[in-house]
Amino acid sequence: MTVQIMLSTYNGEKYLKPLMESLLKQDYPQVEIIVRDDGSSDSTVHLLREYATTCTNVKVFFGENMGFARSFLKLVELSDPTADYFAFCDQDDVWQPDKISRSVEFLSQRSPEIPALYCSRLAVVDENLKLLGYADIHQKQLLFPNALVQPSIRGCTMVFNQAARQLFCEFPQQVYGHDWWIYLVVSAFGIVLYDEESRILYRQHTNNVHGTTLGMKDTLKEKISRFINYDKSHAILHQAQEFKRIYGSLLADNHRKTLEGFLQSRKGFWVRLRYALFCDVYRQSTWDNLILKIVLVLNRV
Repeated sequence: MTVQIMLSTYNGEKYLKPLMESLLKQDYPQVEIIVRDDGSSDSTVHLLREYATTCTNVKVFFGENMGFARSFLKLVELSDPTADYFAFCDQDDVWQPDKISRSVEFLSQRSPEIPALYCSRLAVVDENLKLLGYADIHQKQLLFPNALVQPSIRGCTMVFNQAARQLFCEFPQQVYGHDWWIYLVVSAFGIVLYDEESRILYRQHTNNVHGTTLGMKDTLKEKISRFINYDKSHAILHQAQEFKRIYGSLLADNHRKTLEGFLQSRKGFWVRLRYALFCDVYRQSTWDNLILKIVLVLNRV
């Protein structure tokens, strides 16, 4: 069974080679690597051309800058729909040799006809790959009511099957991130499998587009900053509206009720307050759930 690794690059010369070497050393026998460069101006392009020339399982596409989320979604379009599994990959991480084989082991236990998404915990390292710690283990199930309001999964850990790929008939005009969108769609129509063990070294450095926090103090600071710098142009509400536009007519009754309840709760303060007290959407931790209820009441979603 073939696995296609989808890598988006942008000025990633500093860490690209260690990543590529870790991908080429995967112990899974049938791995193809497709890369889309998002308009790099450094030596990333040269490095990619070298790999495409010397490695028969590496294919590179060069394009204009679209931003990381749209670049990854473009990679899904460029991927081979006949492949069995598809994995997202960031340009600055390092993969353990069994990352792909472990994810395939999880996914192969499910019927290939059911859309399935594998994800895992992160081992967070510094620029020199020194272990800093591990991301928190998810406390609650990765289901649609969580996916609607929280990006609980890192894209660099995601691997999904062909049935999941077939769900992506259209991509949104507004989206927080490719990984959140994939999580939202698969949770609505399939199953999400979570691995509490990490098979990826997630490199934390100053140039991360989105980093991760370790410890309650850093997490609290990050959430306060996000609340203060709230940007309506990237509101969760807009993503939910896009999801309804594309998939609303296909949803099961329970998911349609959850989605409509979330969208209709924006109508006024007292409606928002009641919804916040009794809603079925949730985030992974008790603290996050409290913050969710506050932002729902204040209409900052």
